[in-house]
Amino acid sequence: MKGMVLTIDQIEKFLGQNVKDEYGRIVGKILTAYTNASGEVEAVEIALNEYEMRKVKAEGLKLTPDGLVVLAEWKIWALDVENKLDRVRRRMRAVEELYSKGMIPGHAYSEIKKKLEFEFKKVKEDVRKIKEVLRKRVGELEDKIIRIEKAMANLMVLYMSNEVGEIPYKSAIEYLRTSKMRNVDEKKDVEKHLEIIAKLESDVSEPKVRAVPTHKEQPAPQEVSTPIQVQVVET
Repeated sequence: MKGMVLTIDQIEKFLGQNVKDEYGRIVGKILTAYTNASGEVEAVEIALNEYEMRKVKAEGLKLTPDGLVVLAEWKIWALDVENKLDRVRRRMRAVEELYSKGMIPGHAYSEIKKKLEFEFKKVKEDVRKIKEVLRKRVGELEDKIIRIEKAMANLMVLYMSNEVGEIPYKSAIEYLRTSKMRNVDEKKDVEKHLEIIAKLESDVSEPKVRAVPTHKEQPAPQEVSTPIQVQVVET
């Protein structure tokens, strides 16, 4: 996936700062940026904590009005697969439409369509893999949400039984509610991309363009009946 090119001038002010994902969760602190001779950012190094670091490629970064955002790895892959599927779909529809209008000959149509079908076959393997990744992520998020809900329920019990004070309770419950909301947001996003990929795959498999007819059917000649004149003779 080819996104917007980021430069060191755009990244510099975020060095040493916490960076979040699209759902508002803190990923870590940006420590440095790797750039080419033109000053274009190729990757950044993020400290997840005091003992673990993660290198994020430029395609996994997005500059928003709220700051620099780190994209989830599943989303980078999903967007790439969606782009490939959409490109194959548009090309298939174009060649079918051109052929149906008689604008390209049959031999060219057959050659182009065969090539596109081969490309689609390759993309389908990526589709199969990304679907597995997305379904797995949905399961992980569902587990996280359930765990958060259990923690919230336990905290409420402690608060209602006067074992936890109001101030620490409010602080902890707000954190849990926010965490649940952000995980729910990501789950919805994953499910949305599953639907997009399924629809694109279906559209490529079944192009909705009529094939060119082999011959033009002429309408059957209609018989023209001649009215019979009747003459009345008086006697």
